[in-house]
Amino acid sequence: MNIKISHPQEGVLLAACKTDKFKSALMTVSFAVDLDEETASGYSLLTNLLSLTTGSYPTMQSFSLIKDDLYALGLDAYVQRRGELLLVRLEINALADSYAFDNERVLFRATELLGDAIFNPNLVDGAFPEGAVVNEKACLIEEIASLVENKPSYAMLRARQIMCENEPFSVDAAGDIKRVEALDGSKLIPYYKRLIESAPVFITYAGEADFEYVEECVNTHLPFTKRSGELSRSVVHERRNEIIRVREEMEMEQSVLILGLTSDFCDDARSRAILTVYDEIFGGSAASKLFMNVREREGLCYYCSSYPSSRKNIIFVSCGLEPGVEDKAIEAIYREVDAMKNGDFLDSDLLNAKNSIARSLNSVESSLNSISGYLLSQIIAKDAATLEESLELIMNVSREDVISFAKSVTPELEYILGGGE
Repeated sequence: MNIKISHPQEGVLLAACKTDKFKSALMTVSFAVDLDEETASGYSLLTNLLSLTTGSYPTMQSFSLIKDDLYALGLDAYVQRRGELLLVRLEINALADSYAFDNERVLFRATELLGDAIFNPNLVDGAFPEGAVVNEKACLIEEIASLVENKPSYAMLRARQIMCENEPFSVDAAGDIKRVEALDGSKLIPYYKRLIESAPVFITYAGEADFEYVEECVNTHLPFTKRSGELSRSVVHERRNEIIRVREEMEMEQSVLILGLTSDFCDDARSRAILTVYDEIFGGSAASKLFMNVREREGLCYYCSSYPSSRKNIIFVSCGLEPGVEDKAIEAIYREVDAMKNGDFLDSDLLNAKNSIARSLNSVESSLNSISGYLLSQIIAKDAATLEESLELIMNVSREDVISFAKSVTPELEYILGGGE
């Protein structure tokens, strides 16, 4: 991959990948703040407002017209969790310059509009317009309330809240309804100022533009001031000496089982490579032990997968199953946890896992979104490896590495979101 990284300003990182595979280009701006239950609702609501209008285009109609003039430019904003970080993200998806009429510099104009959304928001008397705030509050409240309709996602949230109580990891990125209801246009201003004045900034670009052109766009239209680029370290989850067992009832035909496992904290590129290989064998693919044994051979559930966090020493296992077989499923999953500790996997399993991960890494350039996600991971992780280095680290993971990591994996939570018998 043709990647270049620079520092347009202290505390601001830019990573760009030049590729001519696509007719469009994607630029993202991510502000990194700590994930906190007191502030997540404010950042989530603010993010929605920043993508609606700008100071130069204060109505949704005028904002829509300028985007149409830029070849149906897409400008979106959303929040995203990365371990115990909350990323406030704005992005533009613009037509590549080479496909525009009369050699128009679409990226330059699109970045100008992005900068307008960030540095010149639509304010009335120094506050966000109450009409827009009221509408977006209603949408956000509906979004938060609807989470319960997605049973696996809701169960995962509850598992995080129970297992990581009083830790930032338990916080939902969208916030909570009561805190959203308490917000108004003026109360959002401190959130906005924190982003603009002090939050670390990560900018990514994927498209056909030369790096010098991307830097010109950024330096001209995204004039961030100096700030600290330091990110808070994730809170290492302290292991308990007992297993927490929680069952919550809800009207549903199936049950959702979430097992929470602790592990060693993976704080460098090599240990993250070992975690990735471990997970691929254990429960991260359709060829994993959880899928092949718990789901296919024993037929105990409809799905069964593992979800490690690269920024937290926790692995969750999620499965959907019929009410009444939860205990059997728990026993079967624990057997696979122990099998990994005992090295009960073939050399071919290890090789297949590495090859599968390598294929995924080599397919990063298959879409602008995957390139952008890869670039963001690169610049957030200070010790991040290049694609070539990542591939080498993966291929060098040994059986002993996987077994050593597996021995650190310890069950801590058994959570069941149960349906009727």
